[in-house]
Amino acid sequence: MSEEEIIVPYIPDTIMTIFKNDYPYIQELLEYKRDGTLMFLKSQSAIAFYNGSFGLDVKKDVKDWEEFKQFSRNYTRKFVQEGLQYYQNQEKNEEEGKKKFKILDMGKLGPIIEIIADGINDQYLRKFPSWPSTSGTQEDYIEVFMKSDIVNNNLKYYWLCRGTIFVKDTRHSYPINGCMYRAEFSGKPEFQLAYFDLDKIRQCNEMARTRMSTIKGYIDKLEEKYLDQKMSKLLISMDL
Repeated sequence: MSEEEIIVPYIPDTIMTIFKNDYPYIQELLEYKRDGTLMFLKSQSAIAFYNGSFGLDVKKDVKDWEEFKQFSRNYTRKFVQEGLQYYQNQEKNEEEGKKKFKILDMGKLGPIIEIIADGINDQYLRKFPSWPSTSGTQEDYIEVFMKSDIVNNNLKYYWLCRGTIFVKDTRHSYPINGCMYRAEFSGKPEFQLAYFDLDKIRQCNEMARTRMSTIKGYIDKLEEKYLDQKMSKLLISMDL
């Protein structure tokens, strides 16, 4: 068998309950050796996790409040989409020439993108529900924290978006390029996305049920190489 690189995925403890509740044999493996089990699940294309900060920085003159609301929603959708696309491309590059893990289907993330975009804008509008009454500015920071899960076909996504965003509204004393107002917002919200291929997880759970000692032996090898190298990138041979 050819050697393949497996990266230990970071999965928050709050999400790990998916195994405890529905997949008892995987839970047994996690209690046996957590990191090795997560590497085993990723090697079977059953799980993946994306974690990073997506930067946004925009200033735009607008004619009225409705134009601003439409613009800001379009912009936040764009920055979330681009952020997820970046991690998708990163995953493709990391796995080039190696085992091909499941790549995120961007089309299936539409509901998540909409929730985050609307959530950020709702926080903005709560902070500043209208423009300054006279020429001048109003500015502040808004705290964003949203999390949820969604099932799409046989994939289950857990996602979280949090961070601080600076917002600023300006009312001009005279029109600039036909616009009386300027909106600004910037920040680097953190985004986390974990996905679970439920079909593959069920297959791994059944594999553990019927071949528990074999799987534990394989996980032992993963843990041994991981601990010896003191790094999260492993060169291993798949032979189950």
